[in-house]
Amino acid sequence: MDSKSYLSLNSWLQKADSNYIEGRLLWLNWLVDGSCNLLWLACEQMIKILLLQEKIDTYSAESTNMDELHKVLDKKGKKLGHDVGKLIAKINAEYPELDITKYKTTLEKLQEYFYRRYVINKGSSISMNMLNEVDEFYFLLRSKIYSDVGLGTIDEIFIQKKHNRGHFLPAFSYSYLHNKSFRSRKHRSINQMGPDGKVYMENGE
Repeated sequence: MDSKSYLSLNSWLQKADSNYIEGRLLWLNWLVDGSCNLLWLACEQMIKILLLQEKIDTYSAESTNMDELHKVLDKKGKKLGHDVGKLIAKINAEYPELDITKYKTTLEKLQEYFYRRYVINKGSSISMNMLNEVDEFYFLLRSKIYSDVGLGTIDEIFIQKKHNRGHFLPAFSYSYLHNKSFRSRKHRSINQMGPDGKVYMENGE
């Protein structure tokens, strides 16, 4: 994976992680409507990262610079659409070992509330326990992102939590609060100096 490929997909990963963390913060404070907006965007972005990473080097080779590659990815991402059933089918086709069909109802409920940003004269209900399924889905797909894509925000939070270093932003703790699925993913090795002056090698494993 060349530098353009890495940087472009890493920006998508960072955005997905940001939406996921903010979505959990709202959910755990009972602000479900706004939470569903962000959690749907995070889950949809995670699906599209997995689909785009399969051809990212081809897209990169055909792009002369980062701006052009970002435009290509945006275009390809939009072309994948927003239909939950079709997105699940594409993932199941590209990753046969990763059958995400069981999450269809959860994703459809998130998307339903995402569209309730507009005026919809129809009642609806949602289970607060559904967050567990969202967490499970998000981290399942996240674990399949190529290590060359590098660290996402959640991977950095995992390292901070692992070494009890605290967080610059207290809201980061919402990524793992009441979250049984929270974990890092395999990523490029990095060396970090801790508060004790020691150098620690981290690769998500």
